[in-house]
Amino acid sequence: MELENKESVLFVDDEPAILSSLKRLFRKSGFNCYFAESGEEGLKVLEQQPIDLIVSDMRMPKMSGAEFLSIARSKWPDTVRILLTGHSDIGATIEALNKGGIYRYISKPWNDQELEEAIDQSLRLRRLEREREEWLKLTQTQNEKLQSFNTELEARVLTRTQEIQQTADMLDMAYEELKQSSDMFIKVFSTIISSRFNSQRINASMMADLAKKIAQKVNLPKDEINHIYYACLLHELGKTGLPDSILAVPESSLDSENTEIYRQYPALGEMILMGVDQLALTSKIIGSHMERFDGQGFPNGLKGSAIPRGARLLRVVRDFIGLQMGVLERESMSNDEAFKYIKSHSAKIYDPGVVKVLGLFQSDFVVSSVSSGERHIDVLALKPGMKVARDVTNANGILLISKDFLLTNPIINRFMSIERLERKKLKVYVYLDGEGK
Repeated sequence: MELENKESVLFVDDEPAILSSLKRLFRKSGFNCYFAESGEEGLKVLEQQPIDLIVSDMRMPKMSGAEFLSIARSKWPDTVRILLTGHSDIGATIEALNKGGIYRYISKPWNDQELEEAIDQSLRLRRLEREREEWLKLTQTQNEKLQSFNTELEARVLTRTQEIQQTADMLDMAYEELKQSSDMFIKVFSTIISSRFNSQRINASMMADLAKKIAQKVNLPKDEINHIYYACLLHELGKTGLPDSILAVPESSLDSENTEIYRQYPALGEMILMGVDQLALTSKIIGSHMERFDGQGFPNGLKGSAIPRGARLLRVVRDFIGLQMGVLERESMSNDEAFKYIKSHSAKIYDPGVVKVLGLFQSDFVVSSVSSGERHIDVLALKPGMKVARDVTNANGILLISKDFLLTNPIINRFMSIERLERKKLKVYVYLDGEGK
């Protein structure tokens, strides 16, 4: 009976040596392990056993990891999915993200500790989903009991049922928006991309917010503003194909050999998105965002107005935020120092028109600061009706809710559960004028 209560993990890889390594690694794990040498064999295991988590290789004969996970998602949607893939498989990984709905991917060869932590977090996610299902079942049961009360309590039952239904509708609406909104999908995808870069990552969300303000100020078309916003969130997509040794070093510290490799990332990012018609302008902006106004940039040496204006805008906000974070130079700069640097290179690296408009919003985008209109707050002090002032992410950098989300009791309870499971405090900022008072 004890085995039946354990969580179960299915490992799928066509290389027996890999499966043997996984068996040794998780021999003393607290969950049941199942192993399959192909996607077809993995589907048979899923038919016979309840599985909480699938860890699948990408490259397999006959049925690829993306195909296998896509089928698994359609038949067992509640099972969490992780993909093992090499750096060269980024295109296939994007396909797996879209079709297989994977929770995350891990590069091969993997780090044992990283893999163990990823599996532990995935199983925690599955437990949270079970809690949600139990909560929904409990709500349904309570509704049924309320409906059986006598006529004297009918008014109270009706009121309570309406309250519960309203809460359920709000949760369904939030979930549907999360699932369907392209903005939210791209934000989540952005956090997955950035989570690989550890300390050498630029705050893409802050970049996107600043770029949007500048674009709106100069009255760019709404559709173009959206593409600039998306490009900011995804501008590092091409870096996923670069070695960690290059990504761990500030741009200014790269030697000539690594600089040549590093300069491939804008074009690689453009190529990855080129096949998505809806993101055609986004991919074009990403491909040109490292060009310089004087024509000395890369990858194509475009100059002045020949550079797409979205790319000129992206370059300014990227460097303004990146300089403050210490990603571009050896030492991080203050907000004023970063703006001074941008101004001093106006008409050389940067579009003078964009630099001028940046000055209007400079003081609103101080990295790691708390603005006068927001405050950091402990999860235990959160109240329904408060509006979050920044994106909220978990310990692994995965987006939980986005900026301007209105908090509800179920969301606050979810935050508390995540803190208990991860044993780490969430960083939550709320607007001072939106605390539900």
